[in-house]
Amino acid sequence: MKIDRQAVFNKYNGHCAYCGDVLHPKKWQVDHKWPKNLAYLRPDYDIDSPENLMPSCTKCNIHKHGMPLDRLDYVAGGWRVVLSNQLSMLRKNAQFDRALRFNQIIIEEKPIVFYFERFKG
Repeated sequence: MKIDRQAVFNKYNGHCAYCGDVLHPKKWQVDHKWPKNLAYLRPDYDIDSPENLMPSCTKCNIHKHGMPLDRLDYVAGGWRVVLSNQLSMLRKNAQFDRALRFNQIIIEEKPIVFYFERFKG
């Protein structure tokens, strides 16, 4: 089945489904919300169905890679969990720590909510 890239791009008005950044019309990627590498876990699911295809900025797509969005009983991790752990990882970085101590950064811890979850199209 051929993917209608324009329909995927328009799905969230030209924004990344995950972070919400405005997508450059020629520099974005189609991501599978339910990853292709886990298709064997849902053999009756159409992995290329329009509801599973998400417009994604390159940074989100590369970072998400083959992870499901949330932790599942049969999959070790989930991208939301990985994103939630970013601050603890950043705090180990000396440059980040200095910027924090010199009040160049203000941390506001929030739950990870993807753009498509709050999108009101």
